[in-house]
Amino acid sequence: MTEFKVSVISGFSAVLRHELRVLFFTPLSYLFQAAFLLGLTTCIFLVADFYSSDEATLRLLLGFIPWVSLVLVPALAMSAWTDGQADREMELTYSLPISPPAIVMGKFVAGYLLLLLTLAFTLPFAVTVAYLGEPDLGVVVAGYLACALLLGACFAVSLLAAALVREVVGAFVAGIAALFLMMLCGWDVFGRLLRTVLPQWTWETLSAYSPVTWLNQLGEGVIRPQSLVYFGLTVGAALLVTHWVVEQRRRGGLTRLFLGTRLARLVALCLIWLLGIPLAANLPGQIDLTAEKEFSLHAGTKQVLERLPEGTQVTLYWSETGDTIPASIKSHARRIQRLLASMSTRSTLEWNLVNPEPDTEQELQAMARGIHRVPMSSGDHFFLGLTVEQGGRLGRIPYLDIRRESLLEYDVVQAMNGLTRKSTPRVAMISPLLPSSAALAEREGLSFMAELKRAYDLAVVPFFETALPADLDALILMGTDILHENMLYAIDQYVMGGGSLIVMIDPYTRVKPANNVTNPQPSEQINDISDLLAKYGIYYRGEDIIGDAQLASVVADDQQGRLNYPYWMRVGHSGLSTAHPTTANLNEVLLVEPGSLELAAAADGVALVSTTAKAGLYPRDQFGHGTPRELAMAFTGQSQQRILAAAVRGPLWSAYASSLATTGTGTHLKQSRGTPVVFVVADVDWLFDPFSLQQTRLGQDTVVRPLNDNLALLLNMVEFATGDEALLGIRSRGQLQRPFTHVADLFRAAQARLQEREAVLSGEVNQLEQQISEAAKGTEDIQYEQLPQSIKRQLEEFERKLLSARRELREVRHSIRAEIDRLGQRLALVNLLAGPLLVVMLAGVITRYRRWGYKSRRHGR
Repeated sequence: MTEFKVSVISGFSAVLRHELRVLFFTPLSYLFQAAFLLGLTTCIFLVADFYSSDEATLRLLLGFIPWVSLVLVPALAMSAWTDGQADREMELTYSLPISPPAIVMGKFVAGYLLLLLTLAFTLPFAVTVAYLGEPDLGVVVAGYLACALLLGACFAVSLLAAALVREVVGAFVAGIAALFLMMLCGWDVFGRLLRTVLPQWTWETLSAYSPVTWLNQLGEGVIRPQSLVYFGLTVGAALLVTHWVVEQRRRGGLTRLFLGTRLARLVALCLIWLLGIPLAANLPGQIDLTAEKEFSLHAGTKQVLERLPEGTQVTLYWSETGDTIPASIKSHARRIQRLLASMSTRSTLEWNLVNPEPDTEQELQAMARGIHRVPMSSGDHFFLGLTVEQGGRLGRIPYLDIRRESLLEYDVVQAMNGLTRKSTPRVAMISPLLPSSAALAEREGLSFMAELKRAYDLAVVPFFETALPADLDALILMGTDILHENMLYAIDQYVMGGGSLIVMIDPYTRVKPANNVTNPQPSEQINDISDLLAKYGIYYRGEDIIGDAQLASVVADDQQGRLNYPYWMRVGHSGLSTAHPTTANLNEVLLVEPGSLELAAAADGVALVSTTAKAGLYPRDQFGHGTPRELAMAFTGQSQQRILAAAVRGPLWSAYASSLATTGTGTHLKQSRGTPVVFVVADVDWLFDPFSLQQTRLGQDTVVRPLNDNLALLLNMVEFATGDEALLGIRSRGQLQRPFTHVADLFRAAQARLQEREAVLSGEVNQLEQQISEAAKGTEDIQYEQLPQSIKRQLEEFERKLLSARRELREVRHSIRAEIDRLGQRLALVNLLAGPLLVVMLAGVITRYRRWGYKSRRHGR
């Protein structure tokens, strides 16, 4: 009679229950949990200083959990297969009618459940992130899924290491060594170190076998089949080999594992793991968990793809075999290829990849098509650009810059969309702030000009001209306080002819202070651009500067102190119109000391950007005399909402009763043809780089990233004005940043609470300084010792009071920041204690459960 064996499922259930009892009834398990949680939170809050990151994401959790797991997961698995003199558990287990697969799976699931429970004890960190800001819930879920899969892979590999070594310390060291090698392959720092030793393709291949690579990819909020295949194959292969090892140990040794068919199946399993992971990159589909579907084709993209004519061909020129190209660039190139492949499945688009190797015909072809050869610090170069062709027409992107990675889909679709147009839209810009050469060469601080030139035939018209170029699709006026009367008439007739207009007008500009000498104001006569706007139904109010304490930006004053400056307004969703496509998908716009607008009741208009109902104002003629701190202290809300940007749509009527005598006898249009659109923004500074972009110097490269949706709003207005709305949402979807909004709110509240006291103290300081100056009048040429005693006593008294007032003022300002810092310290302390406290609570629950079970058995229940 053969030996009786229980089924695998029954055996698995028995082993699982036994292992759970062993784990949860052992104090070392709770010590492991406490160490894991304390180490992780220490890295996040003390080493990386999470509170100073101003980033409401799980990025730091994802960054540190692999390295904490590297040490502590092998510690959990090291005693799983011990069979020493002091512990004969495995000898007893082998004697039971339980199959090795059931033993392996039971031990793995029990330990994995403990790890998942430990991971769940990090939820106080997720709650902290949600308390401080507005994280993307989908990205948070994806991040925790990534952590769970990482822990499973680490535990499976650690079990395999422990099965091979068996001795506890050796198993611990072997587990750390195996995990360290796997982690190291996905660490960029190590990759840069080995770049001069190994070929680049070798390093990139190795990174695909690191759990860190797939942890980071899942943590972005997108679940791709390849990442699931990696973790599935890794866990499955490790457990299967562990089963073979346990089976051979049960039969007396590991020697037979490397002989005959057993060796063949081991090699086959390794090949499946090595080949299956890279081949899984060809699997279609993905699950995009991000709130704004950042990794899915946008509806505007699909609309453009549907319009593409038959035979549209995209050629990607990419130096894929370059050994010295950075891994980040190659990763960017792979994303481009995935995007093109996704587009081709949804349309008739065809695409192919060309590798322009040095001194080849492909390289000459790329250069002839206008693709840039990008130099590297090593002296080599690479190509990464594309062309779009159809029917003899050619569009190109000379270089798909990784610094524009967030705008990749928009850039590619924009190039394709050009083929659906019969001609490139012509846009003219008139501004005394821009030289005429700004349309030809890139200038510092004018990144928005480069964005316009990418999609439009852009011309800068001198502001002293008297006529407009012909055949314009859109006209932009920026800070044009003074225009020739003939130009004003030409603008009016351009709008009457169906042309769309974008006007930026500012009561107080910091980019060019000399422009503040003039300030247009609506009047009955047509003297400036504000008079034209008034006739179209938008009244510009430039007598006052608009501010809003609830939208204030945190800035640094001349004393390097932080303050909430209400005249730099960060307008979020609540202040952006959802009824107009130019602002419907935006997240935040920054306006800098703007004026305000009013819409005529009869106008077909919409407020695009508005303040809250507690906006205030400051007289323009006094604004330049105060420091930012003085202006902030003097701010008072007036319980009135203000419009900062607006749009009106035709039909419109001309501001002129007849043509000007100086413009000739051309036909005068009294009413607009078609439906022209007029956009007005009561600010000029908002577009310049310091307020819309951040530039960071990293070695020889300059990294540029948007700070807000200012550029997106400008380009949306231009695209709407030129009649192409398909691209509006592609660029502006997705929140650019997820800062600690609660910290900013607390800072505003603290400053508002102490604002009155600070204003009083500032006034006392100014008064004492004036008194000292008056008391010292006429004594400039006299030494202090020669002054009369009465003046000495007076000066000493004033200086003593001044010192006291300044000290108290510093204490008030310090208390504002101290309150915010105390919040960070409290949150760090709560998170450091939360994990161990949860472990203690778990231990208490398990202890009570054991006592209850003991009493139940004792009383026969």
